[in-house]
Amino acid sequence: MRSGTTRREFLRMMGAAGVAAGATLCGHPANASGAPPSPPGDPEKRSLGKTGFQVGTVGFGAMITRDPEVIRFAVERGVDYVDTADCYMGGENERIVGRALAGIRDKVVLATKVHIAPVGEMIRSAENSLRSLKVDVIDVLQLHGIRSEDEVTDGRAREALGRLIEQGKIRAAGVTTHSGQETVLRAVRKHGFYKTVLVAYNFRSDTGVAATVKGALGLSQGLSNTIREVAASGVGVIAMKTQAGGYASPPGGFSPHQAALSWVLSNPGVTTTIPGMTSYAQVEENLGARGKRFTLSERVALGRYALEIGDRHCGLCGACGGACPFGVEVPGVLRALTYLEGYREEGLARSAYGSLPPGRNAAACGDCEGCLVACRLRLPVGRLARRAHARLAG
Repeated sequence: MRSGTTRREFLRMMGAAGVAAGATLCGHPANASGAPPSPPGDPEKRSLGKTGFQVGTVGFGAMITRDPEVIRFAVERGVDYVDTADCYMGGENERIVGRALAGIRDKVVLATKVHIAPVGEMIRSAENSLRSLKVDVIDVLQLHGIRSEDEVTDGRAREALGRLIEQGKIRAAGVTTHSGQETVLRAVRKHGFYKTVLVAYNFRSDTGVAATVKGALGLSQGLSNTIREVAASGVGVIAMKTQAGGYASPPGGFSPHQAALSWVLSNPGVTTTIPGMTSYAQVEENLGARGKRFTLSERVALGRYALEIGDRHCGLCGACGGACPFGVEVPGVLRALTYLEGYREEGLARSAYGSLPPGRNAAACGDCEGCLVACRLRLPVGRLARRAHARLAG
């Protein structure tokens, strides 16, 4: 689906295709008048922990969405959870979401993010998000990129978020995590202040030799089990990075992106997911995963997708953090490469790579004779890091 396709053109194309073929879209017959078919998939609702919100299982991750009409289209199709952040697109993404939700704000649970900073700075950041989004209240404000129990208990963040809740500017506080995820999940359950956790989770999250060994030694319960246990305590868990990088699907057969969502949603601890979507066709495809059981056909699709990904996609477990003797921040380097090659978002990839602390990018990898960083997925870390630096540095 070309990026310039309008919502009206897309619906007309889908309706016409259904009428011409006498076919159905996800089991729903097209109307002879060309009206849009019913939303695909079963709009199952799950409780978002103890926030009081009930949301559908497929939400909208707006990080790379530039067209507000795509977000609006998704909401019209039943999506009721939208996630953005003050740092996406240099702040423009929140403004895009604000335009998309004009007049339909009450149909969604709206989530954005803030970084740990002095109290006054965090409050000003949240107030700026309110203005950008053109809303009176943010449903879930999340601390961005939390990696440790110390950050979960940070006093400045609690004070700032507590004040914002008292002032009625946010309804609930949560955290997001890309690294040390099991630690962060357990810390949120232990300390009780945060109501949600946004976690990177997909069908490669618990795979690999290293993950198996750590589980056998009792060093890790595995992310899937930790999600189930923490969610059972009343914490709302939202899954991101569900498509394992969003790489192009192999032709033919079942949709691996639907299968990937079905795999994530087969974990009852996951309330909703936020796949990134940039076109109407992607919205339709992802909504087809609602209510879809993970079956043999989905397993086959994911097997083919895993072969297509090969040794390119980082599992985002963060286990390699701190492992490089030369100080390279390997998880951040590989995440930036995924943004470039999986998401095909060069600007986002360059921003992520450029934000790595001085001396922590992969410049040192060019002089390294043999990479000492082990990966649970057996990725060629050194080669991937050198490729990231060659394509993203400068």
